[in-house]
Amino acid sequence: MAITAQKIAELAGVSRGTVDRALKNREGVNPETKARILKIADEYNYKPNLIGKALVYSKHRIPIAVCLNSLGNPFFDEVKKGIMDAQKSYADYGIDIELQEMKGFDEEEMLQRLSHLKKDVQNVIITPVSSPRFAEKINELEQSGVHVITLSSDVPGSDRLSYVGCDYEKSGKIAGRLTGLLSGGKAKLCITTGSLSHYGHRQRVDGLLEIVKGYPDIELVKILETFDDDETAKQKTAALLKEHPEVDFIYITAGGVQGTLEAIQESGKTLKACSFDDTPGTRRALESGKLLATICQEPYKQGYNAVKSIFDKVVAHEEVPAFQYSDLYIKVDTAL
Repeated sequence: MAITAQKIAELAGVSRGTVDRALKNREGVNPETKARILKIADEYNYKPNLIGKALVYSKHRIPIAVCLNSLGNPFFDEVKKGIMDAQKSYADYGIDIELQEMKGFDEEEMLQRLSHLKKDVQNVIITPVSSPRFAEKINELEQSGVHVITLSSDVPGSDRLSYVGCDYEKSGKIAGRLTGLLSGGKAKLCITTGSLSHYGHRQRVDGLLEIVKGYPDIELVKILETFDDDETAKQKTAALLKEHPEVDFIYITAGGVQGTLEAIQESGKTLKACSFDDTPGTRRALESGKLLATICQEPYKQGYNAVKSIFDKVVAHEEVPAFQYSDLYIKVDTAL
């Protein structure tokens, strides 16, 4: 049964203004009265009047600083689309996106961006690196009243409002199982990743390795960091294949897919390769047989839900889950 703030006031025997102050945790309400109001609101699953809120918030901006290390990484195309569509959905409530993009995993640059937020910015969505300094910065922002959403990668030890992204450890274990199945349980394996300073990438590699340990005839030859950059991926993969011609299976666990595949093709070697994410490049590679499989993670949904989380917290005053994992699914080579 839906209930209004006015009805709560009637049931509690108080004024509408007292209910408003209690629900918004403002001063001036007797503790016993406040407890009675909150109990009634909980029993009737009270939801704020969002139409009324739209009229109020439309006169104000709710700026959200979005900082993504997305340049050169096609995975983020759908993330950004989700972010911008969410801005349109919540525009009537004052939600306003201020998007900043960078390339790579430069911790100093990311920290500088967080240290130079505009004074009116009280909400941040960021793809972070994982480090004690970054956790400390997020905690500092949260303590000052700034809500922080970590998107696509998390920062352990931080007090961020919510993490929105895939379950990297689980996705890594799926990749490990695919490696075992598609190699027949025997391989000389190379793993490429974006950056081991990216918590999600590290979890994904660890999850993959945990599973392949169960295959005694799969040997890990090397882990390459390619920083989600195609040219770096191409150069490092080419050098690897010259140094270790025995490599016959490569799992690309982050960006740099196109560069890695180009190096394999130019080497003239016949290798098995798998990747992550559903991008134009991975789709073409699946269709041509250059990739056997790719594990996908709903990037559009991640971008949309990151903005929705700010709306839920700031406008709707709803509880936001600490972890919001997107679904995982596998696409395979259509020739299989």
